[in-house]
Amino acid sequence: MKTSVFWAGLALLIGLPLGWLTAMLLTPVLWRLEPVLGVELAGHSGPSDWVFYVIWSVLIPALFLLFRAVHRFCQTANLDGSATLAQKKK
Repeated sequence: MKTSVFWAGLALLIGLPLGWLTAMLLTPVLWRLEPVLGVELAGHSGPSDWVFYVIWSVLIPALFLLFRAVHRFCQTANLDGSATLAQKKK
């Protein structure tokens, strides 16, 4: 439970600025998609608020799942530096 809370906090801490940066970098693409979709995607000062929310709602859970998967892989592959029982007996 504690590790999940840690990974969720880390995903939030990294995901918020990374999502903001991603949305800002997508602004030229959003401007070109506006006439095609007929939806206000970005104004003169950057993407619409809902675009930020969509990017954050996808990016933050994806980061959380990625962090947890890497952590579990490292634990099962014994890459965290702890010795196994067989190594401790020797």
